[in-house]
Amino acid sequence: MVEPASVIVVDDHALFRMGVLQTIALNENLRVVAEGASKQDSLDLVARHHPTIALLDISMPGGGVAAAREIHERWPDVKVVMLTVSEDDQDVLEALEAGASGYILKGIAANELLDALTTVQRGSTYLAPTLGSKLVAAMRGNTQPRTEGNPLAALSAKERHVLECVGRGMGNQAIAEATGTTLRTVKFHVSRLLKKVQAKNRVELALIAQKAADVSGKE
Repeated sequence: MVEPASVIVVDDHALFRMGVLQTIALNENLRVVAEGASKQDSLDLVARHHPTIALLDISMPGGGVAAAREIHERWPDVKVVMLTVSEDDQDVLEALEAGASGYILKGIAANELLDALTTVQRGSTYLAPTLGSKLVAAMRGNTQPRTEGNPLAALSAKERHVLECVGRGMGNQAIAEATGTTLRTVKFHVSRLLKKVQAKNRVELALIAQKAADVSGKE
């Protein structure tokens, strides 16, 4: 039997936190191991329990983004997911740049919360659906549609395949298997893609891939 992924929940609103705990309890593959209400709580709990996922309120005392950044730096294998009411581009960008693997809005339904946590647990990035396209524009600083000068048009077939895999949230090993190449080759392609499309990190690269797929599907 597979051991459930451990989760800590840190939010200073006790009633809301209780609802989150009850929702997570519905999934046998997730298990809450501790709860807290502040940045310091989150650091203490991660140090003590080393959870699979740290679910953090972005506006908790001490700051959720600051907590995410420190957790990512000290325990990089712990996946941080932000839970917030904010759809502000800057908040999302700061959270992702701090190392968050997920950004969930507090109005999310119970089944969607569980899906989001499961997505992150499996190594992919999760963003609230309403944030994806607008965030790509914010990260790229460009709200214009694609043009002939777009670097995506100059990618090789292999690079486009790798980019599509990144957009689907696949890890390097999974991409290597899907493309029939070595792990080293995949890392090389991802590094080149980051430079070619001027993405700051893998999360932005995945968002660009997803946006490109959406546009292509509508053409």
